[in-house]
Formats: sequence, C-alpha cells, structure tokens
Amino acid sequence: MASSLTVIFIFAILWAILNVIYKQKNDKYKYVDKSNNDYINEDTKNDNIKLKTYYGIFGILRTSLGLKTIEIVGKYKIWQKISILLIPICIIISMATFYMLIDSTLQLFNGTVPKESSKPVIFLFGDMIPWIPGIVALIIGITFHEMAHGIVARSFNMNIKNTGLLLVLGMPLGAFVEIGDEFKDASKKVKGAIAAAGPMINVIIFFIAILITLYVSGITTPLTITTIMDDHPAYGKLMEGDVICSIAGKSINSLSDFHNAVKDIEPNEKITISVLRDNQIKTIELTTSEDGKIGIIAEPSKNLIFILQTLYWTSMLNLMLGFFNLLPALPLDGFHVWNALPELIRDIKGNSKITEKISKYIEYIINERNLSSVSLMVWMIIFTSMAYSFI
Repeated sequence: MASSLTVIFIFAILWAILNVIYKQKNDKYKYVDKSNNDYINEDTKNDNIKLKTYYGIFGILRTSLGLKTIEIVGKYKIWQKISILLIPICIIISMATFYMLIDSTLQLFNGTVPKESSKPVIFLFGDMIPWIPGIVALIIGITFHEMAHGIVARSFNMNIKNTGLLLVLGMPLGAFVEIGDEFKDASKKVKGAIAAAGPMINVIIFFIAILITLYVSGITTPLTITTIMDDHPAYGKLMEGDVICSIAGKSINSLSDFHNAVKDIEPNEKITISVLRDNQIKTIELTTSEDGKIGIIAEPSKNLIFILQTLYWTSMLNLMLGFFNLLPALPLDGFHVWNALPELIRDIKGNSKITEKISKYIEYIINERNLSSVSLMVWMIIFTSMAYSFI
C-alpha cells in the first residue's frame, strides 16, 4: 500500500497539471464588453467542467454533470413528503450526535480516549484508512449527499445551477449543489426538508453497505493464514501460508464459514484444523487457549480484501458524514433541520390552535438567533478538540 506521503505527492502533481491546463485556458479570455470588463473564454464557454483555484492549494470544481439526473429524479413530488417526514428523525440523530460530541470531548481531555480520535478524517488516511478504499468511500458519500439535496430541492421546483467538488491539492474534501435564489425565500420547513435529505441518504448508504458486506462475506474464497501469534495454541503447529480447509469438522469456504466456526469454539477445547500445505491436506490437533482463541489471522483473496475494505469505509464514513452534518451548527444541515421544527409542529393537523401555540413556545427556544449561538459553541468544541489532538 502506498504511503501517505506518496499518495499526497501524486495528488499534488495531478493538481499542478490541472492548474496549468486551466491557467492556459483562462489566458485565452477575450473582451466582450470592455466597459464591464466581461470576458468569454472561447475554449471553455461550452465546457461542462470549470475549475477555480485559490492560493494554488484550494479549488472549487463546478460542473453540470449530474444535473440531468437531478432533473429526472427530482420531478417526483413524493420527495417533498418523504423529506419532511425525515426532519424529526434527523432531530433525534442530531441530539444523539451532539451528546456524543460533548461526551467524546470530555473523554479526550480526561485522557480516556486517544487524541487520534479527534483528528480530522483526512489525517487518518494512509495510517488508519486505506487510501483508495477511503477515497472511493468519501466520493460516494459526498456525491450522494449533495445529489439528495438537489433532488429534494428540485421536487420543490427550485432551480439547480450546478454541482461541484471542494478540493485541497486535488483531493476531494467536500461537495456542493448550488441551488437557485428560491432557497433563500423558501419556508423554514422546506429548507429543513432539503437539509434533511443529505444526511439521511448517508445513513441509508451505511445500512446498504452493511447488507452488501454480509453478502460478500459469504462469497467462496480461500482463507490463508497470514499471522501466527506467539504464545498461542497455533504457534509451532500451523504455518503462515496455510490455507484453511476446516475447523472442528466444519468446512471453511468463505469468511462467513470461518466466523461461524470460530465463534462456537470453547475455552480449552480440543479441536482439529485441516489446512492445505504444499499441495497436501494436513490435519492438526490443538487445544484452544483459556479465552477460546486459536491464535491466527486469516485473510481472503486480495480482491475480496479490497472490496471489503471499500464497503467497510463506505459504511463508516457515510455514517460519520451523516451524523456530523446533523450537528446544530451553520453551515451544517442540522441548523436548518432544527430551525424547521417550530414550523413543522405548527403545520400538524392543519394549523390547529394547539399546535400553533406549541410552535410559538418552541420558537422562543429554537430560532435562528439561539441556533447561531449554539453554532459558535459547537465549532469552538470541534476546533479546540482538533487543536488538542495535535499537541
């Protein structure tokens, strides 16, 4: 696996090439209206992709790609009702996320959790998160997150100007869907519905990835022993490179078979393990440890490892992305979701007097001014924790 520095270096080279290409195109601007200093780029006026860079490091890649999909899917008004129903679910998740943020911060300063847990995700790439599976998972997460925003906004008849990526040295760290000015004039409930769509699609992707992982774990694959742990029953009996055929009489043809076989093993139990070694079947007898361990690490084929890593980080990063975006802080989605709550309650049962009264009381607590104060607190906690993690 390439080191972090190698991958960053490759991205930096690609980023430099992109900058040169777009700089050459921008140098071909021609005056259209000298009084207003308006330009037209003869080569790029019909381009579907446009890049704008800042300080040579940051970039915004705008594109019309995906707009057709948003237009087709977003024409169905059912997304309006679904997204509005998602608001209370998002609020529950937001409360849980806010609690976890406070709790993890206290544990961080108490020393009960490692500092690495508060580092930005990008700093975990290469060491904890494999680069390629991690980037694939991140792209899936941010793409579907923003597409969901766009689809719901379109279902409310809003114009979608373009989509795009936020880049740092060419690495995708975020995405966006640029919605027309109609969003500014929309009701709080509509804004909340649009905001709820993004995080919830990430949560849905989390569950889909888990289900696919369960299926993939049942795919037939050889399981090869890659590590024999010292001072464990397998030490001196099994060898690295052995292909497991059976454990305790149970055939091993997949990861699921392996997990099902080892979970039933008791402490200090005498078992037999059949392995393929040098094209011959060897049957080994051993007694498990006091905690029921054999002391081996077995892996499937490299292709299956890559698929499982991609699925795992797709599930984890989407869960993190969805939950994080539901924190009640600008510019995160959670701000608009919480701000929609009073109006959502007011509209229950056709604007009844009871719900309208409850809505007014809630609005004294949940309003843009108070949520802005909460935003400052949330970001202060996040940045303080991040800074402390590097000390």
